[in-house]
Amino acid sequence: MRRQETTKADTAPWALTPQQETAVDLLAVGNAITATAEAVGVARQTVSEWLHHSPAFQAALNGRRQELWQALTDRLRALAPKALDVLERELDSGAHALAAAAQVLKACGLVGVPAPSGPTDPEELALAARHQATLRQWLAATVE
Repeated sequence: MRRQETTKADTAPWALTPQQETAVDLLAVGNAITATAEAVGVARQTVSEWLHHSPAFQAALNGRRQELWQALTDRLRALAPKALDVLERELDSGAHALAAAAQVLKACGLVGVPAPSGPTDPEELALAARHQATLRQWLAATVE
């Protein structure tokens, strides 16, 4: 007699239901849990359970949020040439040059950057370098 083989489930173990997929999309764009629950036809607690206790739902939501964030980032990057043109015109016009210059510095990450620091004495730098070399040798000997 031939042994019957078990069949695989039609869905992957981490697959979401259509309601969950819709809920992921709604939450990812900022809808509240209550509004999402109403839209997909489940209780608020059900969406809350998915959100806090379902790894598949949480992973899908995180992925969707990352997709949306990437799309926003791509759109911002596409606007960069136009924004730079506007800043350049503002800097050249003189009317709002100070504000435009501040925006350029912020965009370059130069606002709030700490002042350069570190030893200014060559002997202190040489001593620090020797200490680092000794530490690297010790770590290498310890790992072996």
